[in-house]
Amino acid sequence: MRRVLFGLWAALTLAWTPLHSSSLDGLTVVGVEFDPRAQPVAGSQLSALVAVKPGEPLDVRLVRQTIHDLYATGRYKDIEVEATRAGDGVRVTFVTQPSWFIGLVDVTGVPRPPTPGHLMNVTELEAGEPYSEEKTAYAKQQIRRLLKENGFYLASVEVDETKHPEHQQIDVVFEVNAGERTGMGEVIVAPDPGLTVSADELRRIAKWREGKPLTQRRVRRGLERIERYLQQRHHWQAQARKVDLVYDPDVNRVDVVLHVVPGPRVMVRVDGADFSPAQLQKYLPIFEEGDVDEDLLSEGASNLRDYLQTQGYFSASVEYFLERDRKEEVRIVYHVERGPRQRLSSVRIAGNRYFDLETIRERLLIQERTMHQRRGRFSQSLLERDVEAIEQLYRTNGFRDIEVMSRVDSNFGGKTGSLAVFLTIEEGPLTLVSDLTILGTEQIAAQEFLPQLSSAPGQPFSEISVATDRDLILGRYYDEGFHDARFGWRYEAGGHPNRVAVEYKIEEGEPLRVRRQIVSGLRHTRKALVDRQIRIFPDEPLSQTAMLETQRRLYDLGVFSKVDVDLQNPDGEEPSKNVLVQVEEAKRWSFGVGGGAEFARIGGNTGDLTSPVGDASFSPRVTLEFTRLNLRGKAHTASLRTRFSDLQQRALFTYENPRWTGSDRWRMTVSSLFDTSRNVRTFTGRRLEGVFQVQHKLSKPSTALYRFTYRRTSIDENTLQITPGLIPRASQPVRVGLLGGTYIQDRRDDPTDATKGLYNTMDLGVASGIWASEPDFLRLLGQNSSYHRLPGRLIFARTLQLGLMLPWGQVPQGARDLPTPMNFASDPDSRIPLSERFFFGGANSHRGFPINQAGPRDPVTGFPIGGGAVLLNSVELRFPIIGQDIGGVLFHDAGNAYSRPGRISFRAKQEPLIVDGQIAGYEFDYMVHAVGFGLRYRTPIGPMRIDLGYSVNPPRFIGFEGTREELLTNRGMLTRQRISHFQFHFSLGQTF
Repeated sequence: MRRVLFGLWAALTLAWTPLHSSSLDGLTVVGVEFDPRAQPVAGSQLSALVAVKPGEPLDVRLVRQTIHDLYATGRYKDIEVEATRAGDGVRVTFVTQPSWFIGLVDVTGVPRPPTPGHLMNVTELEAGEPYSEEKTAYAKQQIRRLLKENGFYLASVEVDETKHPEHQQIDVVFEVNAGERTGMGEVIVAPDPGLTVSADELRRIAKWREGKPLTQRRVRRGLERIERYLQQRHHWQAQARKVDLVYDPDVNRVDVVLHVVPGPRVMVRVDGADFSPAQLQKYLPIFEEGDVDEDLLSEGASNLRDYLQTQGYFSASVEYFLERDRKEEVRIVYHVERGPRQRLSSVRIAGNRYFDLETIRERLLIQERTMHQRRGRFSQSLLERDVEAIEQLYRTNGFRDIEVMSRVDSNFGGKTGSLAVFLTIEEGPLTLVSDLTILGTEQIAAQEFLPQLSSAPGQPFSEISVATDRDLILGRYYDEGFHDARFGWRYEAGGHPNRVAVEYKIEEGEPLRVRRQIVSGLRHTRKALVDRQIRIFPDEPLSQTAMLETQRRLYDLGVFSKVDVDLQNPDGEEPSKNVLVQVEEAKRWSFGVGGGAEFARIGGNTGDLTSPVGDASFSPRVTLEFTRLNLRGKAHTASLRTRFSDLQQRALFTYENPRWTGSDRWRMTVSSLFDTSRNVRTFTGRRLEGVFQVQHKLSKPSTALYRFTYRRTSIDENTLQITPGLIPRASQPVRVGLLGGTYIQDRRDDPTDATKGLYNTMDLGVASGIWASEPDFLRLLGQNSSYHRLPGRLIFARTLQLGLMLPWGQVPQGARDLPTPMNFASDPDSRIPLSERFFFGGANSHRGFPINQAGPRDPVTGFPIGGGAVLLNSVELRFPIIGQDIGGVLFHDAGNAYSRPGRISFRAKQEPLIVDGQIAGYEFDYMVHAVGFGLRYRTPIGPMRIDLGYSVNPPRFIGFEGTREELLTNRGMLTRQRISHFQFHFSLGQTF
C-alpha cells in the first residue's frame, strides 16, 4: 500500500512540474485531449472525471483533481499532462498508460505431486487484481520453492503472458520444465541430549528409504510418524521438524536435516475409574495438542466428568494434579469420584406461558430415560447449554429479562439413584416494537422491506430480529448493486411500558453496474452453452445473488471442476465493473471399477428342479464404468456401465442431454441395454432394449418422465423350468414397444433415510401393435409412501404398491388349455409374455418371500411364473438402538403377486385344489403376511440393513423331484412343498 501511495504522489508531482514553471496557468483552455484516443474508461464516465473544461481558465488544482480521479478508477498505470499554447489559449493533453489486470492463471508441465490446485494457490495471483511484474516474479519464486519441496531441484519456470487489450487483461501461464524428481538421501539429526533414537532408526520410523522420490507429503507424513512414535513412548510434547533439505547434484539425492525434541515423558494416571488408553487419548486434549498447560488439563477433567455423567454417574467429579519430579518426566493424575450410578427419571419444566412444553423440550440436550437410553442423558455442561438455549429462545422472541433457574434432585421420589431436573422459567415482560422508522432509503423504497421485517410494529423486539432485518435489507441492496451500503440502528423507549421505537438508518452509497462479462478457460466447451447459464448482464445492477447463481448453474453442468466469478479491478472507483467468469474444465474421460455381492436364496443347480425357491448362495459381482463428459462441447454425457456376475451380465450405454431445449427443467436420455440374467430362477432371460426418455422437472418436489421403450426379450429354452408342453411357446422371442410415462412426487426430508414427508409415483405404459409391439397390454404401477415422526425418536413409515397388467386382443394360438381348477390356480393371462409379468418378493418388496418368489407357480415344477397384478402394503416402526447410527425396525408386509387384476384378494388362507378327491395343486391368489425385525446401520450412502422376516402363511405348492431330463421324459415325481416361514435379507438403503 505504501508503494502505491508513493507512486501516486510521484506521478502527481512530476506531472505538475512543467505547469508550475510556465506561464500557461490562467489561460483559457481551448481543448482537452487524450493520448491515445481509446481510453479504458467509457466516454460518459471519462467526461465526468475530467475537471478541466474547454472555455474555462486553466487551473492547476483542477488538473491535479483530474489526475487523482483518473487514478482512483484503478484503470491507469501512468498519467502525464502536456499543456501547449494554441493561439491565445492552451490545449491540455493527458498522456495515459492503462493498467493491466490478471486474467487466467495456469501452471503446466508438472507431474503430480504437487497438484495443479496447490501450484495455483502458491502463486497468490487472484483473477481481476492489478497485474505487476513484481507479482509475477514472486509467483515464480513460490512455484520454484514448492517444486523443490517435491523433489524437482532442476526445474525451470518460464512465464507466457497473453494480453487482451479489449479487456485490459493478461493471461499468465507458468510453463515448467520439471526435469527428474530427486530421491531421498541421508537423514541428518541435529544433536539433542534427550534423543535416544539414532538417525537410521528415525529413517526406518519415517519410512524414508534411500532413493524414494522426495515429495512434500512424504516428508510431512514421515515427521508425523516420528512424533507418533515418540508419543507412543509417552513423549507427548515431542516435536519433529524439518530444518533443511540439502541437495547433492552428483547423485541427485536430497539429505533431510531434522531437529527432533522428544520433550519430557508425560505419564497419565486415572484413579477411581477405569479408562482405556484409547478413551484417554479421546478425552484428554493434552494428547492431541502435544502440550501440558492448565487450560488443557482442566478441559480434560471436564471431558472425563461429562463422559462419566453420560454413563449415569451424574454426580461424578474429576480433579487433576500435576507432578514434575525432574525435567525428564511429568506425571499427571486425574482423581475421579464417580459417586452412585443414577438415572434421569424426570425433566420438569414450569413457568412457561408463551411457549408450550414441546417447543422447549425439542431444544433440550438432556433426556429422560427411555427404552433405548436406559439411564437418560445428563451432565452439568449439557444442563448449562440447555439453560442457555431456553434463554436464547425467549430473548429472540422479545423477552429481554428472561431468567431460567435449574435445580437437580438426586433422590427423586425418595428412590435412590433416581435423578430429576427442575427448570423454572421466569419469562418477564414481553417487549414489543411500537414504531419502526427507516431513514436513508432513496434508491429503494422502504415500503418494499416492511412486509418482510421481523421488527415491524407489534412484533417482539430483540437484537436477533434486528440482525435478521439487517441481513435482509443489505442483501436487497447488494442485489441492486449497492455494495457499499451500510446499516445502522438504534432504539429508545416507546410511549408505553415494554414498548420500544426502533430506527434503522441506511447509507446506500453509489450503485455498481455490470460493464460486461469476460469468460475464460474454455477449451472444449461451447461458449454459447456457458452464456446461457450466466445471470449477469451488461448495464444491470451488479448483484451478488446473480453471481452466485451463475456459479451454481455452471457447476450444475457437470463439466467444470472449478468455477470462479470475480470482479475485475475490485478496488477501483468506477460505476461499472467487468465480471470475470473463469472455469476449469474437468477431465472428459473417467473410468470406474467396483464390486459387490449378494447373499440370498439365489442359488441352485439349473439341471436339478428339486428346489424351486432356491438355495442360499453367495454371488460376487464386478462393475466397470466408462464415462465421457462434455460431448461436442455441449455438456452432454455418454457412459457405458457393465456388470458381471454368475447371475447377470449387463451392458448399458447412455447418452444424456441434461438441458434439453436449453432449459434446466428438461433432460433427455437415450439408452440401449443388453442384459442376460437369472434373477428369476424359472429361466435365464436375454433382453436387448432401447429407450428414449425425456425428464420434465415440474416443480421442486414433482417430476414427470415421458418415454418410449422398444425391446426384444428371449428365454433360453434349455433353462426354462416349467411344464414341458409350454416350453416351446414360452421361449419364443417377443418384441415389445411400450409408450409410457411416470409421475414422481417426492416430499421426503431425506431420500436415503426419510423421517417425514410423502413419496408418490405413478407409472403408466401402453404396449400396442400401432408401434410394432407383438403383445397388446396396459401396464400400471403406483406407489404411495408416507413417513411420520412420533415421540421418543420413533418413525412410523408405510407404503402401498399396486401394479396391474391389462391385456387386450386375441388369445395366442397354442395357449394353455387345462381344466378349469388348474387354470384358475396358476395361470396368468396367456396374452402377457412370461418375460413381461410381475415377478415380486425379496428385500425391496415383500420380505416374506425370497427374491422374485411370490405369486403364481408352475403346477408341475413349482417354479414362479409371474403374475398380472401386485399388491403390497408395508408398515415399519423405526427406532434407535445405539446412538444415532444403529437402529431397529419392526415391520409387517402384506401382499402378493396375483395371477390377474380381477383375482386380487385379501384372503389370508391358501386354498387347495381338489381333483378327483386328491390335492392336485394350490391357488396362489391370496394375501401373504410377514412380520419381522431388522437392524439398520447408518452409512454416508444410506443405511445398511439386515431383515429377518417370518411369513405367517407362506404358499404351499406342487414341486418336482428330479432333474430337468427326467421332467422332459415324464419321469420323476411330484411332491408337496412350501416356502420357508423364515427369510433373511441383507441390502443397502431402507426398504421404501
